[in-house]
Amino acid sequence: MPKKDTHFCIKWYDKLDSTKKPCSHWLQQGKTQGTFFCIVCNQEKSCKNGGWSDIYKHSQRQKHLQHLKNVIESNSLHLPTISSSPTTHQINTTDEFILTFDEKVIRAETYWALATAKLGFSYNSSQYIQELFSHMFSDSHIVKEFSLKPRKLSYILSHGTGYYFNKMMLNDLKKAPAFTLIFDETITVGVRKQLDLYFRYWCESKQEIVVRYYKSIFLGHATAEIVFRNIIDTLQADEINLTKILMLGRDNPNVNKTIEKMMDQYIRLEREKQ
Repeated sequence: MPKKDTHFCIKWYDKLDSTKKPCSHWLQQGKTQGTFFCIVCNQEKSCKNGGWSDIYKHSQRQKHLQHLKNVIESNSLHLPTISSSPTTHQINTTDEFILTFDEKVIRAETYWALATAKLGFSYNSSQYIQELFSHMFSDSHIVKEFSLKPRKLSYILSHGTGYYFNKMMLNDLKKAPAFTLIFDETITVGVRKQLDLYFRYWCESKQEIVVRYYKSIFLGHATAEIVFRNIIDTLQADEINLTKILMLGRDNPNVNKTIEKMMDQYIRLEREKQ
């Protein structure tokens, strides 16, 4: 009985070649299911007989290793399209060349999460996005692993990209000569007090005054002392210079007067220490 041909498998992207690096650096599927394409050698070869062993043997060849070394040293990668008219597209090695297949899937999910936030899409709009993309890009291996339901999308934005943008905001804030700290207290459904913090400051890059959300702190029984201490501890944890505070922003000047007095005394002592 004749043996069936081996088909290219996307899991091979994450396997290690002879240099102990992921094959996704240089490996692509060929024009057919039984072939693979080496980006650095600009060659399409068969893997229908040996499967993964054919690819690994190719990674051991001296010519392949030399081409791979040349690409790394030149810090660029020419990715030929497999067609009758050979055209090349130069891409950055810090982007495509060093990412594994799983990392490319994560990158695609992150791109869509950022687009959702920027364009104001609802989380539920991603409920069937994987099925839609699968029909739109049926030849993409990344789409087959793409998974971004509403809850996962929420986690990516809040716990994934949220940390990055918060860090960018803090770096921008520390360059400002001074800032206003805005805080607002509210009672949540679970009868917990939520303390929201914002900054208003002069942004050098935008050349304008901006207001940026900073953080939410959840408290139990929150007296003025507890609220004040949580604000101070949070700002100190992020190494924010408290002496740069110009004023406190709140609902109206007749609330949280005790917190204002405590903050004023604390800042005066800090300035005296300097």
